[in-house]
Amino acid sequence: MAQTGLFLGFVLGVVLLVLTVFLTGRGWRHYSVTSVPTPTGGGSAGSGGSAARRWADDPTVLSVVFLLAALGFGAVAVLFVGGSAIPEGVSDAAGPVLVAGTLTVVVAYLFYGTYHAARGRGLARSQAALLGSWVLGLLFVVGIALRLVGLL
Repeated sequence: MAQTGLFLGFVLGVVLLVLTVFLTGRGWRHYSVTSVPTPTGGGSAGSGGSAARRWADDPTVLSVVFLLAALGFGAVAVLFVGGSAIPEGVSDAAGPVLVAGTLTVVVAYLFYGTYHAARGRGLARSQAALLGSWVLGLLFVVGIALRLVGLL
């Protein structure tokens, strides 16, 4: 039964990879929006952040990072549910690693998504960072409230 699940996961991963390569090669990413706010202040045009910015805007790099993250989560999940061939200490440590990794991804997604949406609406960097932090604080308060009520 486990072999079937692994095989289906592999096939879906290959389909996702083929779909990603197909979509990134279509040329639709050359579309430009004219209403994006231009950054103000900051470093010069030749600063070290420009290479990182190019890498962050490249869909191929983002696809490779996503694939590596997915493979990493998959490897830790296999270690977590692994049978007798995997040492017990590794299997016991994989559960907290999965939980910590998932929480890190969710928190980063919420913060960056809020920050990016706020910047897209014309807010300054500090205001967008405040809004992202506020969302994370609200999530923390909701977690504490659910814990006090006994639902978490």
